[in-house]
Amino acid sequence: MMEKLPTQIKALDLLTDGGLPTGTISQVFGEKALGKSILCFQAACSTVSAGRTAVVLDTEQSYMSYLVGYRLPGMTKRFGKEIPIQEVKLEKVPKSSTKKKGVSRSELVSLLSGTLTHAGVAYSENHLSTVADILCPEFEFQIDTPKEPSVLIVQMPAIADLLKLHGVDAETHVSEGSKNPRVELRLKSTPVYESALYRLIEQTKAKLLVYDSLSAPLKSAYPNTQDLPARSSSLAMLLSHAQRLCIQFDISVLTTSHVSISPIDEWDRKPYGGLILGHDAKFSFELTKATAGRKLKWNPTAVNPEDDPGESRDGKAIWVQRHPAMADYSQYGFTMLDEEGFH
Repeated sequence: MMEKLPTQIKALDLLTDGGLPTGTISQVFGEKALGKSILCFQAACSTVSAGRTAVVLDTEQSYMSYLVGYRLPGMTKRFGKEIPIQEVKLEKVPKSSTKKKGVSRSELVSLLSGTLTHAGVAYSENHLSTVADILCPEFEFQIDTPKEPSVLIVQMPAIADLLKLHGVDAETHVSEGSKNPRVELRLKSTPVYESALYRLIEQTKAKLLVYDSLSAPLKSAYPNTQDLPARSSSLAMLLSHAQRLCIQFDISVLTTSHVSISPIDEWDRKPYGGLILGHDAKFSFELTKATAGRKLKWNPTAVNPEDDPGESRDGKAIWVQRHPAMADYSQYGFTMLDEEGFH
């Protein structure tokens, strides 16, 4: 029987029958500035308050810069306890055939610089960077193992680094000799399962893994329609790895995604990521303003009509977009957002 991780967001917990399910992927998508990152941070804080560690992959680099500082006091008040926050630093290291801990990428750059200078060889920083990347293909995380449940934040904005974190050694390449150049993804080696992310989940015994957001690095790396093959393969490899982590460690994975809106029908809204994300995310919810309607052939049911915020600008709605036991957009719930998060 799957375990549930309560978010303390009434509507979401009602729609999921108790919280985010472990062993599978859940997603929340919607337009900008509705509070998707706040929702994720609250889910992570709720997990920590219940005695479990949460890992957040921050692809938009917003948590340490402002979200934690702005929202942590409210979460502390909400859950009645301090929520430890720790940023996880990543360092590239060389492959090693022994168990001996090797030098880091930065240490290798210093050694190369000293050797070349001593030999009287002219070089540039780009030369050192290129050589270091070749010799240091692996990621290791620099972290003090938490003595208590914590929110661990990994800033990971670049798609190549995000893939590497998942055990996929690849690089992006712009095709040449075409009127419409496209971005291609080229694997440099066979993907591995025991990745740096695998080791982080294993070492910290994390119960929740958050991707906030899954769409941001894909949109920046593959901006054009002809880049769809590379985008799709990147997303597929990320989700495949995440799903295996779900199953092995019985964790819950929560992703956020931007929304794609049909130019013909404004209510034909789908999460950025298409069918690939649709197949992997067993639970999918759309976050909207509470006043947003739906042009449907049936009348959806509110799971908490007593919490209808009316015309309040802080009122939000969470809609079932996909659920194993519910029809699409058959149910929704109301929620309010204030300084203590979603209620």
